[in-house]
Amino acid sequence: MLAALACAASLAQVGTFGQMTELASHTGEERRLLLSVPDEKLDPPKASPRNGWLFEWVANGYGKQPNGAFALRFRVFSQERKAEGDRAPMVARMLLRLWDFNVQRLNLEHAEAYNNRIVDVYLTWGGTPGGEQRFDEDTEGGRRRKVNTIYIYDLSSFTDPVEMAREIAHEYGHAVLPPVGGFREPEEWGNGVLGERLYLRWLRDALREGRLRPVDAMGADLARLDPWVRRHCDALLEQAARLGPRLGVLAKGGPAALDAYVGVALLADALLPDRAFGRSLRLTGSTRPTDYPAAVVAAVEESQPFEMRPPLGGAQAFWAPIGTSKVSGARVLQSASGWAKLQPTAPTVRVVPPGP
Repeated sequence: MLAALACAASLAQVGTFGQMTELASHTGEERRLLLSVPDEKLDPPKASPRNGWLFEWVANGYGKQPNGAFALRFRVFSQERKAEGDRAPMVARMLLRLWDFNVQRLNLEHAEAYNNRIVDVYLTWGGTPGGEQRFDEDTEGGRRRKVNTIYIYDLSSFTDPVEMAREIAHEYGHAVLPPVGGFREPEEWGNGVLGERLYLRWLRDALREGRLRPVDAMGADLARLDPWVRRHCDALLEQAARLGPRLGVLAKGGPAALDAYVGVALLADALLPDRAFGRSLRLTGSTRPTDYPAAVVAAVEESQPFEMRPPLGGAQAFWAPIGTSKVSGARVLQSASGWAKLQPTAPTVRVVPPGP
């Protein structure tokens, strides 16, 4: 089957695999994503490991590998199939976009330990409105295996485009981003909130630049997504830029600590090269949010020289992770724990890490 999918050249065809859509990367460089929506019901239906509910339909998402072959990365199971407005293909398409962000920007793949890097999503009619991510065990084809699963409950309530995009991004963050926790509230683990803020910000930027379309974000257009991102993402980034990492706040847990952690991560994403930001997420070395600011500094010191644009605009001073790097285009006003408050003297600040 994968060979047939890898050779698919048309945007849509009818056959064993039903509707198949090839998607170019958000970079526009190549067609590296494939959405397959079979016409036929699953026989037998798929039982969810969480509660045994049955699902008769599936939409599959494939991502292109370095060897040129397509590998299955998502199975979105649903209890309905609609000619128009079917949410399973919409969910699979958005998840493919998020997977592509991870691979292209962060050098981050799904964990191999969970069913050959497949994330299973269940769109259910039952349950309380909302979502849930679970690492579980499932039996399929007579084999017991670990699985990485996402559930969207009460599908009839799953209708608002921005909220749908936020929920998918949140649960996918739990599924794939390195875990950082201990926040007590609004939830223990912060990778879900980081996922929704990070991915929706990337989607907003891609929509603004014309690299993606609303269909890639559950139908959320720029007019609706931009105000949400400015309120929930850009504000935290700007707060971190003005105040720095605030280790004391990070140590306290609760909503303020979670906001501080997400703000530092969003700031790191804005300032660092993509791969360095991805490296910072993996360098934390623990699940404690207080360890993340040092991981960002370590990622910078591993990097090649790069330039960063002041995130607050104009000549406003901002905090940045520089460690023992040399900087030009800015004066150091204050420093603490490898971070420095920089006063820009040029449109961009050049950072030259110490090197090996």
